[in-house]
Amino acid sequence: MSVKRIAVAALIVALAAVVAWAVATRAGGKSGGTVFTGTTLDGASFELAAYRGKPVVVNFWASWCGWCAKEMPDLVAFAAAHPEVQVVGVDVNDQQGAGQQFVQQYGLPFPNVFDPDGAVFEKFESEGLPTTVFFDKDLNVRHKIVGATDRQGFEAGLQKAL
Repeated sequence: MSVKRIAVAALIVALAAVVAWAVATRAGGKSGGTVFTGTTLDGASFELAAYRGKPVVVNFWASWCGWCAKEMPDLVAFAAAHPEVQVVGVDVNDQQGAGQQFVQQYGLPFPNVFDPDGAVFEKFESEGLPTTVFFDKDLNVRHKIVGATDRQGFEAGLQKAL
């Protein structure tokens, strides 16, 4: 093989590696800064890493978000139908009392992290609420839904995380 062909082959391999990294970072396969800690609305410590070993669905919501309220019954039904999956809520840019009332109103059976300044939400580079992020069992992001979804949307997102 000539030096020129070797250089071209090396360049192609390098470009393929960069493209693969970019796709994994943007569309899934990234955990890094997205594995977070915090405090739940009821004051307990929270570590997403504690759920490594099973798929995790993180739903970002706020009590003042109408679309969040609209999708919440479907998320609760999804969580009940999938005990093998850990669902986690994150209450973003909200008042703690309002978030606690929302949890009671919708009977949220999963942990809900309080994110009053949106710092956790920012890590996910999302455009709005609600947003749902699907992690595989190794806590790599595999799918993200921006905007309200329904039971079918949660099911489809989970399939991408399995």
